[in-house]
Amino acid sequence: MPAMMKNALHILGIFTVLAVAGVFAAGPRSAAASDTVSLTYATNTEPVGLRGMAEKGFIEEIQRLGKGRVRIRVYWRQSYLIDKEILEGVKDGSVDMGHVNINYYPNRLLVNGGITLLQRGPEPYDQRMRAYDRIYGEIPELNAEFARYNQKIIYTYAVLPMAGCFTRKAVSLDDFRDRRIRTASRWLLKVLEGTGAIPVGIPWADSYIALKTNALEGVYTNLDAIHRVGLDRVAPHVVIFRELWNPVPFHITVNLARWNRLAPGVRNIIQTAAQNARERFAREYAGLLDTIVADQRAAGIHVAFASKMDVHQWLSMEEIEKVKAQWVKEVNLVRPSVNAGAILENIEKIVAQVIDEPR
Repeated sequence: MPAMMKNALHILGIFTVLAVAGVFAAGPRSAAASDTVSLTYATNTEPVGLRGMAEKGFIEEIQRLGKGRVRIRVYWRQSYLIDKEILEGVKDGSVDMGHVNINYYPNRLLVNGGITLLQRGPEPYDQRMRAYDRIYGEIPELNAEFARYNQKIIYTYAVLPMAGCFTRKAVSLDDFRDRRIRTASRWLLKVLEGTGAIPVGIPWADSYIALKTNALEGVYTNLDAIHRVGLDRVAPHVVIFRELWNPVPFHITVNLARWNRLAPGVRNIIQTAAQNARERFAREYAGLLDTIVADQRAAGIHVAFASKMDVHQWLSMEEIEKVKAQWVKEVNLVRPSVNAGAILENIEKIVAQVIDEPR
């Protein structure tokens, strides 16, 4: 064998030994690194208030159970994706997880929008979550719609009852009349017409300035949202409809392909964290309405609770049935394979049953 070839083989042998030695030396550290899972999460809320508490609780529980194996990088306050981009962001894997509000996607999450048509729901938190469990467990079309966007729901929470905040005196439903009022969805804007209000559809982020400049005279949404962003400071007359829920389930979804690649143990950590966070948040939720009302009154905000007559009048408005009929018509037109009427009837039946169940 030529001397040059002998020298090359000798050198190759040395490098091989060194490489093998390096693998054994670095082995345990490399294995530990590969065991660590890093996930990203995008949301439109801040880490404060009811929504911040609910989402932080879930993230913290994942990291606690993960014991360093699962790390979550959170993009709060729309710092990576704005609210209406999150569904697509999770779908294409720009983020692993995201907060998805079905109100923002009336065409893409069309069937899920049926939930938003219900005006009255269970008051206790555990009953509300039971209603969502049954709705999503018994109506496969809802989860299938998320699957079309390459994601699945891994955590859901609820917000406080509905309330109106106004720039001038308001103590009852009568005070909605002839006022420019913003609310969350096209369906609820239509329902507002039944109160005699002038419905205004503007982005949520513009509500504060619109109230301050009198472009708006009121906002109708869940009480915690009003308080969290300080709408009650510029519209300091609040009417709370304790019996009327915000029916929108606040979901956290995960990219389905990413979920399927996670080790079974990691998926189990996330599922356990969801259950733990739900139980923890149920305890926190119980006193939040009273706490917010106390804070508002201490700040000089005028707070009234709608009467039973007000609630009855709201639930009797013919506009509610009109929007349901319109929703069914639109779903049947766009998704002829979906029985929209049966889905809506099933949602209503489930919610009514849960309301009647013992607390």
